[in-house]
Amino acid sequence: MKIYIEEHEDATHVYPWLSHTKSAIRCLCIVGEMLLFPEEIVQFKQKSSEMLRTELGQRHELDAFRFYLVTRVGNDFQSRRIFDYYKLWRLLEREEELRGFTSRMEIPVHIGEDPYYIGIAEFGIEQLPTAIALVSDDHSMYVISCAENNESSHCQKLLDQVLEIGLKEDGDLPIFEMVSTLTAKGYAVCTWGSSSEEQELQYFYSPQL
Repeated sequence: MKIYIEEHEDATHVYPWLSHTKSAIRCLCIVGEMLLFPEEIVQFKQKSSEMLRTELGQRHELDAFRFYLVTRVGNDFQSRRIFDYYKLWRLLEREEELRGFTSRMEIPVHIGEDPYYIGIAEFGIEQLPTAIALVSDDHSMYVISCAENNESSHCQKLLDQVLEIGLKEDGDLPIFEMVSTLTAKGYAVCTWGSSSEEQELQYFYSPQL
């Protein structure tokens, strides 16, 4: 297993799906190569969260740096009434430990006739490993966003931005559009990439952040 950091001054030259973006986007990548066994991937997830925390601590005053988890769920129940009872956060808590994820919001949306909930929660630096584990397990369902400011919460403002972008036709989060849109508005966006033998934690941000 090999772990290293790459930093790209212009992410639009590295990631073709950002080539249409007009604003400047940088990217900090924590890469794990030759991850041949499941236990190595687990180790990399933990190590990458530690390395990102160290990098952010060198760049920002983390007491004023706010983290947000954006997610969505679809209706896997046969009953719409049950789905509307659990909504999003209550449903996720059936399977995930979400202590420390606060200021939770959830909004119902539709893709055609299919119901979904989009939600957002704020979390602290202590919950970063949990958030990264969620993103790495399903990077079509979870995205981390963060901002450096002293406002009490950006949850509503950030959720409004995600709702304006909208879900993809298959109900997944629009990761590419979120990266280009949110970084242009001063947020950082943390996503996950993977291939057969490589995993990558990607932290996209604007030069002003």
